[in-house]
Amino acid sequence: TIFDGIDEHVWQPAASPQHKVGTWEIPTDKRVVTYVSRGMESMRGFDIFMRVAKRLCELRDDVVFYVVGEDRVAYGGDLRFTDGKSFKQWVLSQDDYDLSRILFTGRISGQDLANLFTVSDLHIYLTAPFVLSWSLMDALACEATVLASDTAPVREMVQHGHNGLLADFFDVDSFVEQANQVLDDPKAFAGLGKSARQGILDNYTLDKCLTRMLELYQKVCG
Repeated sequence: TIFDGIDEHVWQPAASPQHKVGTWEIPTDKRVVTYVSRGMESMRGFDIFMRVAKRLCELRDDVVFYVVGEDRVAYGGDLRFTDGKSFKQWVLSQDDYDLSRILFTGRISGQDLANLFTVSDLHIYLTAPFVLSWSLMDALACEATVLASDTAPVREMVQHGHNGLLADFFDVDSFVEQANQVLDDPKAFAGLGKSARQGILDNYTLDKCLTRMLELYQKVCG
C-alpha cells in the first residue's frame, strides 16, 4: 500500500502562528481544541466529539472548540434516522451545548487549517474502521497533539504515548480524562507532536511516497 504523500512544506507548524482562523479570533487566554471533518457524521464520530466537548465545557471555563468542516454527510446512512435534519442539526437537538465556546467555522483554507493546527492545544480525531481522513495526516505533520479513536486504521498512524493518544471510540470518559490531562499542561505533551511530524517526514512525504509509486510502476511495466 502506497500513500499519496504529504507536502511537508505546506503542512508544517506555522512559523508565525496567528490567533485567528478566517474571520474568527482565537482567544489567547483559552485552551484550544480542534476537530476537523469533511462532513459532520457518525462515521467520523461527530456525535461522540460533541459529547466530549460538552463535558469539557462543563468541567473547564478555559477551553474553546473549533469545528472545521461542512454540515453534510459524506459517508454512511445517518440521514435515514434524523427526521429530515442534517446529522449536525440532529446531534445538536439531542442536548444542550455551549455554542458560544463550540464554534463551527465551515470550510477554511489549507493555510488557515495549518495555522489552526499550530495554535491548537489538542486535536481530537475519531473514525470508525474506515479510510483515514487527510486531516489526521495534516494534523500530525503540523505537530498537533492528537487524541484519536483506538480503531484499526488510526493505529496504523498513531502509537499511544509515542506520537499521540488513543481512546476507545465510544469511551467518552476516557476521551474527557485524557483531554483534561493535555489541557492542564499542553507543553508536557508537546513531544507527541514532534514525534508525529517526524513520523510523517520519515515515511509519508510526497518525495518518499512518489518514489515508491514510481518504483512500483517500473516493476510492473518492466
